[in-house]
Amino acid sequence: MKARRSISGKILITTIFIVMLLAVVLVSLMSRSMTSLTDTILSNVLPSMTKTASQSVEGNIHVLADRIIMISDNEMITNDKSTEKQKFEVLENAASGIEFTWLGLYDTEGALSVGVNSCPQSLQERKLFSLLQETENVVVDDVDASSGQLELAVGKPVLDGEGEVLYYLVGSYKYDVLNDVLNSINVSANGESFIVNSDGKVMGNRDTELVYNQIDLAEYTGSEELEKKVVSGESGVMSLSYEKDSKLISYVPINGANWYLVIIVPCNDFMGPAQDSIVVGIILTVLMLVLAVLIIVGFSSRIRKSLKTVTGRIELLEKGDLKTPADIVKTKDETQVLSMALNNTISGINGYISQLSSVLSSISEGNFDVSIEEEFQGDFIQIKDALEKIIVSLNTMLRSVQESSAEVLQTAKTVSESASMVHDGSTEQSNSLMVLTEETRAIEENIREVNDNTRHAGELMEKAKESLSTGDENMKNLLNAMEDIHENAVEINKINKLLEDIAQQTNILALNASVEASRAGEMGKGFAVVAAEVRSLAAQSTESAQHASEVITNSQYAIQHGVRYAKQAAESFEEIENVSNEISKITERLGEAVAVQKDSLENMTDQIEQINEFAQKNLDASYESTTASQRLNKQAEKLQSVSGRFQLRRF
Repeated sequence: MKARRSISGKILITTIFIVMLLAVVLVSLMSRSMTSLTDTILSNVLPSMTKTASQSVEGNIHVLADRIIMISDNEMITNDKSTEKQKFEVLENAASGIEFTWLGLYDTEGALSVGVNSCPQSLQERKLFSLLQETENVVVDDVDASSGQLELAVGKPVLDGEGEVLYYLVGSYKYDVLNDVLNSINVSANGESFIVNSDGKVMGNRDTELVYNQIDLAEYTGSEELEKKVVSGESGVMSLSYEKDSKLISYVPINGANWYLVIIVPCNDFMGPAQDSIVVGIILTVLMLVLAVLIIVGFSSRIRKSLKTVTGRIELLEKGDLKTPADIVKTKDETQVLSMALNNTISGINGYISQLSSVLSSISEGNFDVSIEEEFQGDFIQIKDALEKIIVSLNTMLRSVQESSAEVLQTAKTVSESASMVHDGSTEQSNSLMVLTEETRAIEENIREVNDNTRHAGELMEKAKESLSTGDENMKNLLNAMEDIHENAVEINKINKLLEDIAQQTNILALNASVEASRAGEMGKGFAVVAAEVRSLAAQSTESAQHASEVITNSQYAIQHGVRYAKQAAESFEEIENVSNEISKITERLGEAVAVQKDSLENMTDQIEQINEFAQKNLDASYESTTASQRLNKQAEKLQSVSGRFQLRRF
């Protein structure tokens, strides 16, 4: 069986997991928030600090430039008639009051004219000289270490009254004046300040080795992008990430010099307090977690002890123990309610089962006149109602069985008597069917003889139909010939009428010829004779045509009568043929009817034989039915005896 984890263990593990998750989330959020806040503050504050520091550098550079300007404005310096001694005295006096490492006047070619304190002999190689020539204004040179120490040179052109350059006044200060300003820029413990020139070389830093070696800013920081932004004259903030830390770098140009101030601040310098706060928060979280675990362990132990009592009784209930009462856990919480509900449930179930067992025991003994009197609760009401319905249903069913058994007994007796009667009737039916079969066979012989005669009559009618069809066809041909003769007579009559018309016309012409011949006298006598002959012939032709017309007319009458008689004869033949067809059809139908009767009689004979077989089977079955009904009667008596043992309710 798979081991189960206790509820206290689940509570403990779940709570620890939730507390640790909350602690991790809170510490992560706090760390991220502090880091983001620090970066935001530095990004907002560092540019202003850098700007302030650059203004401080600018102020110091202005002070150095003002000193040079003040010396250059001295009358002895600006007067081209003053002697070198006078100029030397002015320079010496100025160098003694101000911390110049050297101070001198140089001509327009960069060569030393007058100087104190080991002035360089020429400015040709220095960047300062080219800037003085270009700007003709105060110029701050890059930090120089050629003399073995760091110096900062500042120069200014000395002009005459017409604005022409007389000299270049150049003074060199100690590097300390710049270093003091850089030391005053204290942003953080590990922060650094740089002054770089336009080439990106370091001109100022607390580490003077960087200045001596003129380290490139890109080489020092590892970012060429930073150097490009710095020497471009922009102001801004940039973040650089390294393996151990990230740094914020702020840069701004320094006005009055071709320099730029760069301040680099490690983020860890400002994240120290935040990290301390995070560590303190983690420690407090761990302590709270330990305290919460101790509290939860104690609380879960009490829960486990209470639940163990309840679950132990539930396990006994699972094994079928319904008599042992459940212990009441007095914890004044849900566990106590659970134990009380379990005890009440066991008592209730025990009572319900006792009542159900009593009722079912009575039913098993055959007593169905029982019922559950006490009230059930909850879903047990459905069990009670279902059992009550079962009892009522069984009472109804068994009562029906008792009543049905009595009816079955009575019916069995009736069936037994009926089976005996059926057996007797089947015997008589079998004898009658045998007689009927013999008579049917005699009728079948007569029907077969009628069928043969009908078939012979049908053959004779077929021959008569064929003769009538031939006579009808000949009569139709005769009728067609008479119609052709009639049509020819009509044509001859038309020709005869035409001859009569010709004869009349000839007679008229002969008459006209006689009249003309009489008018002609002697010369027309011969023509008159011819005309008389023609007239005589025309008269004869007319008489012949009339006689032929009468003959033709009589022939037409005779032909018309012949046609009429032929049509009547043809119609008689058609009627005879129709009658013959009807007789033939009647004969065919008679033959078909006789054939159907023959088939029906044969089928009837077969059916009677089958009925005879069925009657014989019924006779056998009726005997078996009589035997079975007697057995059914005995079984019904037994069923009535068994159903009478049950004790049922009286409705």
